[in-house]
Amino acid sequence: MARAKSKRMSMTARVGIGTVVGLVVLLGGAYLVGHQLAGDRVPRHTSVSEVALGGLTAAQAQAKLTSEFGPKLDGQLVLTAGDTTVSFTPADAGLAVDYPATVAGLGAGGSWNPVDILTVLFGGGAHQPVLTVDQTKLAAQISALAKQVDVPAVSASVGYEAGKPVTTESAPGTLLDRDQTARTVQAEFLTRKTIAATVVPAPPEVTTEQAEQVAEKLALTAISAPVSVQVGDAGKLTISPALIAETLTFEGRTGMLVPVFDTKALVKKLDPALNKIGLDQPRDATVTIAKGKPRVVPAKDGEGIDPTELGSVLAEAVLKPEGRTGAVSVSSRPAGFTTQQAQASGVKKVIGKFTTYFPGTTYRYNNIGKAAKLINGTFLKPGETFSMNQTLGKRTKQAGWMAGGAIDGGKIVERLGGGISQATTTTFNAIFFAGLEDIYHKPHSLYFNRYPVGREATLDWVSVDMKFRNDSPYGVVLQAWITGRPGSQGSVTVQVWSTQRYTIKTTTPVRSNYRAPGPTVYDESEGCKPQNAMSGFDVKFDRLFYQGKRLVKREPFKWRYNSLTPVVCGAKPKG
Repeated sequence: MARAKSKRMSMTARVGIGTVVGLVVLLGGAYLVGHQLAGDRVPRHTSVSEVALGGLTAAQAQAKLTSEFGPKLDGQLVLTAGDTTVSFTPADAGLAVDYPATVAGLGAGGSWNPVDILTVLFGGGAHQPVLTVDQTKLAAQISALAKQVDVPAVSASVGYEAGKPVTTESAPGTLLDRDQTARTVQAEFLTRKTIAATVVPAPPEVTTEQAEQVAEKLALTAISAPVSVQVGDAGKLTISPALIAETLTFEGRTGMLVPVFDTKALVKKLDPALNKIGLDQPRDATVTIAKGKPRVVPAKDGEGIDPTELGSVLAEAVLKPEGRTGAVSVSSRPAGFTTQQAQASGVKKVIGKFTTYFPGTTYRYNNIGKAAKLINGTFLKPGETFSMNQTLGKRTKQAGWMAGGAIDGGKIVERLGGGISQATTTTFNAIFFAGLEDIYHKPHSLYFNRYPVGREATLDWVSVDMKFRNDSPYGVVLQAWITGRPGSQGSVTVQVWSTQRYTIKTTTPVRSNYRAPGPTVYDESEGCKPQNAMSGFDVKFDRLFYQGKRLVKREPFKWRYNSLTPVVCGAKPKG
């Protein structure tokens, strides 16, 4: 009985073992078949940037990606921000696809791991290509758009007019988000020809409300009494409230308004007083133009005060209602630019010259003539930057500026210093043809035919400057003068003296995208000022740098002029 039972159990065990072995063999066969089916293939439902690759071998997948992406890598991309665009190829932006690395990351077959086999047979998904990116090249293309798009926020500030505090209002800006735009370009350049850049608002660091609070309190304290400054052992200087008001502004620093002195103008104003207390101040050598020839004015070493130290002492003292005193040290101060350096600076001949013409109004003769006098004789050492705002100073009645026509918000308005854009434009064109580096200039928002189209520059004390850099190894001297008299057409001329490096030519400006003015506005208000209609358009041209007959550099320029809606003073005609 026991023997029969044992026999039955043995039979059952053999059947169970056989079943297990059979299952193992069956599963093993399926496993082998799965591995064979998977082979060296990309998972079934795989795509890369919308290119389907499922079921292809690694070699086939790489070939298909090369075929699909190759033309796109050679084509033009358009990066947009509103109506502003720049075009470039992916190669220009340092963008390329690493095909082997892309395919290697897709999970192609060949693995004995059952999970990998199942993924190849039934899985997959959307993938991004593996890119190689030259961040420097990509940043350069994005910066080309940002240069046209960026409108820096304007912080409010406090200055003085006629000895009283006045505020300039803050204004928000817009900035191109370079980092986010770079990420967008990398993500979309293989699937889109036109890519939208990211533009973000830029709030002002200091608001108008903050400036108004400063104008009501601190700005009044600053000019409430003189400041007495002890100058070493030489004697005392008395800084009058009038001089404080002339050279002091409250400017934004880390979110608040602080007193900032124009120390260069301040020390220049104090020169007679410093000489009077016995300081023999140093003088840099310079180069002037006398009787049509360059002449070196020798340098002189001496003693003096540190303008930065004086500015810091005064910035602290003016905030006090009482105890308005300070002290600065005196030290030997060599000339910053020697006679030998001036003699070797290479100021030899006129390398750029331009003349523009203006209507004969009194304010234009006054303002343009004053600007020419301030520009005339400017000497720039190699590497120095010229600022028109710094050269002309703040336009106030006390400084001799008259009110005249200016553009504000697309309208013709009156503003102190109106007309100085004529001198700014003339200077810009002179340095343009001298081949010097354009740091910043902004054409008018409206086109006036007395200026070269697109090749002109406006100016505003708060937000718009015209700057150029002497990027040559030689010194540069500016000459400026006006001709004519009120009641007749006048002219302003600017000449640039130096050593010639280039012959500058310009392509013919190309106009496009003409825009008609809006419908006539009828204004019955007492302060109405009529204005004529003006069409808007785009313009572009190149500055060409030649050395001999060889073109060595090409610099593109472009601008968009707005249209101007006509304004008629009076009621709209009936009918």
